[in-house]
Amino acid sequence: MNPMPPIQHDQRRTADDALQPFADSLRERVPSREALLAEAKAMTRQRRTLRNSTLGLLAGVGLLSTLWHVDPAWQTEDVRVAFGQRQQLQLLDGSIVELNSGSHLRIERRLRSRQLELVRGEALFSVVHDDKPFIVRSQGVLVRDIGTVFDVRSDERGVAVGVIQGAVEVSNGTTAPQRLKAGEQLQAGEQLIGPIEAADKDALTAWRYDKLRFNGLPLSEVVSDLQHYRQAPIRIADARTGELRLSGEFDTAGVETLIRLLPTILPVRVQEGADGSVTLNRIR
Repeated sequence: MNPMPPIQHDQRRTADDALQPFADSLRERVPSREALLAEAKAMTRQRRTLRNSTLGLLAGVGLLSTLWHVDPAWQTEDVRVAFGQRQQLQLLDGSIVELNSGSHLRIERRLRSRQLELVRGEALFSVVHDDKPFIVRSQGVLVRDIGTVFDVRSDERGVAVGVIQGAVEVSNGTTAPQRLKAGEQLQAGEQLIGPIEAADKDALTAWRYDKLRFNGLPLSEVVSDLQHYRQAPIRIADARTGELRLSGEFDTAGVETLIRLLPTILPVRVQEGADGSVTLNRIR
């Protein structure tokens, strides 16, 4: 059997020309390697963009959720009252705050609550009901309103809370919270909440009418009250002097006069310092 004769060059070209239309049609249907690589890169970029957008959205949602639960203060406002002055504020929710002489109040804007910090001094809070809780903080003590009018005093003695109307809950994160109702008061600190006692409502709010009312109050306590109306310090020489008791009603505008008159009321000597400070010393 004779082998097939080799295909000549002209014959190969004729066959290639005959197949060319099929090759062109196949190229149109099957993308080239370069086209496939370009499409793969484009899809990768799309997936990366989508993933980053999704992660960004989730991070945003997570941040909002965290902020909602943590309840941060996104704005604060400090209010300071000069010695010998009083100031009344209306909060955004309509609640009223009356600040006594020498007081410093910090108002906080929060997402989930209405919070204020009484840095020092005394304030009367008349609270408007709202879905957001109303909380006053001072020296580690939290006073949570339960629809009420209440007084908070903060000084070196700690935090005194008295209720005029309604009720409040007092807590410090250490001891069991105490609930106060109208006509009750207590003294609290960061480590201890004192017993609930009957409150003299007139005495609690006497400062609103520029009065100081004492009913057998130890001189050490009287001095702490007087200090709200005086920038220079008033000092008690010793514990024996601080045990003396004072009764009566006095004008807050006459604190300096009262200090000068103390030797005619109690057995004390008043010593004035060059810096304006005053020291009270028992003489017998």
